[in-house]
Amino acid sequence: MTTETTCVLETLHLPQGRKRASIHRELLHHIEAGETLLFRVLRGYIGAALWTSSDDNGTPLDRDHGIADLAVESLISAWVECSCFCRECETDLTHLDDERNGHDFWLTRNHHGGYLDESVNDEPAEFAMQQLTRAGESFGEVDLYIGDDRKLHFSNESRVA
Repeated sequence: MTTETTCVLETLHLPQGRKRASIHRELLHHIEAGETLLFRVLRGYIGAALWTSSDDNGTPLDRDHGIADLAVESLISAWVECSCFCRECETDLTHLDDERNGHDFWLTRNHHGGYLDESVNDEPAEFAMQQLTRAGESFGEVDLYIGDDRKLHFSNESRVA
């Protein structure tokens, strides 16, 4: 796996021939290190997912869970979607820091605010927030939940991983 952005079709083969634990560790390492825009966006995206999601008792997931609790399929799914979003919106992402872009991507796609709630000072940045909103919403809503395996899963993981 590289730390460069990759899109869905390029990653569908990723798990083949590799141990799931190895992929999980490698992705977690890159997210923690935040060496590229993609992994910083991914860190913000997952952080927002944990913050806005709750368990069956209404307890926010970020209270007792973290990025390492994501199932490998969901981690790959989030990586692929953030990668596609970054590619699609490359020029518009320059108005906010990378983690904030990931945070706002999650919020926007799930209709919790996001890019349109950002306070920007100029017309080009305002236009970029509108473009990012349209792009984020086009990805559709997704949920984060605790599976029977006690791992965290995104509801769209089967489309990608």
